[in-house]
Formats: sequence, C-alpha cells, structure tokens
Amino acid sequence: MATFSARHGDASRHGVAHRGTAAVPFWETLTLGVVTTLFGIVVLAWPGETLRVLGALVGVWLIVAGVMRVATALVEHHGLGRRLLTGAVGAAMVIGGVACLRNVANGVVVLALIVGLAWLLTGVSEIGIGLMTHGRARVWLTTMGVASLVVGIVFVVWPGVSLTAMVLLTGISALVIGCVEIAFAFLMRREAAAAATA
Repeated sequence: MATFSARHGDASRHGVAHRGTAAVPFWETLTLGVVTTLFGIVVLAWPGETLRVLGALVGVWLIVAGVMRVATALVEHHGLGRRLLTGAVGAAMVIGGVACLRNVANGVVVLALIVGLAWLLTGVSEIGIGLMTHGRARVWLTTMGVASLVVGIVFVVWPGVSLTAMVLLTGISALVIGCVEIAFAFLMRREAAAAATA
C-alpha cells in the first residue's frame, strides 16, 4: 500500500488517490463497498425471512467488514492515528458481528441497536479519515460518514421498529452507502492515474 510520500507512479499502481498529505486505499474502499452493497441486496431480496436469518446476515456482514478494516490498519503505512482509528473500528465491528451471531434470537431491539452502533462506528471512522485527507476525497469520505451517522442514529433512537421496517432500513442504507463507496473508489483511482500521467 502506498504511503504518504509515495511517488505518483506508485499511487497509480496501487490505486491510491493522493490529496496533498493523505491517501485513500482503492482496494479497501472497493471491497467494503462491494460487501456492503451485496449485503443490502441480499437483505432486500428476501425481506420476509425470519429475524434469525437477518441477524445472521448482519453478523456476517459486520465480521467481514471489520476484518477488512483491521487488515487495512495492519498493512497500510498511513499515520498512527489513522491506523489506530481504522483498527479500533474494525475490531469493534468484529465483536459486534460475533455478538449478533450469538444472540440472533434476542429480538428486533437488540438487532437494531447492533446495526445502529455499526453504522455509527463506520460514520465516525469515515469522518475521521476524511478530515485527514484533502480535496475531493475529504468531501466524499465526510459525506459518507455523515450518512452513516444519520442511519446509525435512526436505529439507536428508534430501536423498537418493526422487523419489516428494520429490514427495509438496513437493506436500503447498506445498498446506497455501498454503491457510493464503490463509486468513490473508482473516482479516486481515476484521479490517481490522471495525476501519474500529468
């Protein structure tokens, strides 16, 4: 993974977009976007499934997304603060995913709270990383972070939603945010390639 001081050629090869003093890993953003989008599609495609199945899906999604963030924190060479933030959020998501899989039958309220906390953590992470970047990357990351925070707040403040409402909220929010993450990953990669040829 490219570092803050990487050459333009390295940035293009690794798919990392530089904005002054920060970088956005292409593979991390793309993978998280794909996983989140697939999760949203699966949830919306089978809205009539039981709470146990939905809880299992949420648990698997959190574990996969969390492991991806922890792996990124271990292999990237950005500042220590950014790596600690990414790793801490990833570890919390893994713990939440395991808790979700172990308690999938505890009801809608518990599941809604776990989903809400996951979105809140994601939002805090994206806003924090966004503030460490510059240019368009900062705008995209901050926007995604705010969107994640809003979704998380909805789940935490309104945990007693019906199962149908929670399925729709979970699926739609995951689908939208996942698609935005994918678009952002390719946009930053294209800008990195353009910078390399400039």
